[in-house]
Amino acid sequence: MSTFSRRDFLKTASGATLGALAAGYPHRLLAEGIHAPAASADTLIVLWMGGGMAHTETFDPKRYTPFEKGLESKAVLSTFPAIDTAVDGIQFSEGLERLAKVMDRGTLIRSYRAGDLGFILHSRHQYQWHTGYAPPQTVAAPHLGSV
Repeated sequence: MSTFSRRDFLKTASGATLGALAAGYPHRLLAEGIHAPAASADTLIVLWMGGGMAHTETFDPKRYTPFEKGLESKAVLSTFPAIDTAVDGIQFSEGLERLAKVMDRGTLIRSYRAGDLGFILHSRHQYQWHTGYAPPQTVAAPHLGSV
C-alpha cells in the first residue's frame, strides 16, 4: 500500500480543482452572447416557514372551527377566524392584523402547483421551490442494521 505525502495530496487536489474550474469556462463563453431580460421587481421576500405555521392558519384561512371538548381533529379546518386585509377578497388568519393593513403594498401567491413529486415528501417540493428544478432521483441508503 502506497502512502501519499501531504505535498502529493495538495498537488493532486489543486490540479483536480483547477481542471474542474476550467471545464466550465467554454460554457461561460457561450453564455456571454445570451442576455437575460432585466428584472422588474425591486425586492422579493420569501417567507419560508419550514416546520412553521400551517398555511390554513396564516395566509390561506379556511372555515373557523371553535374548539369544543370531544371534537374530532378531522372536523377542524382552521383554529383562527379570518380577518379582512387592505385588499378586497383577500383574508388572513387572526393574529396577522398588522400585515393585513399593508397588504395593498404586497403580493400573495396562492397558485403555486408543484410538479408530480409525490404528496408526502416535502423535501422534494422544497428542493424544487428553492432551485426551480425537479430534485434528482435519490437512491435509498440501506438501513443501519442491514450491513
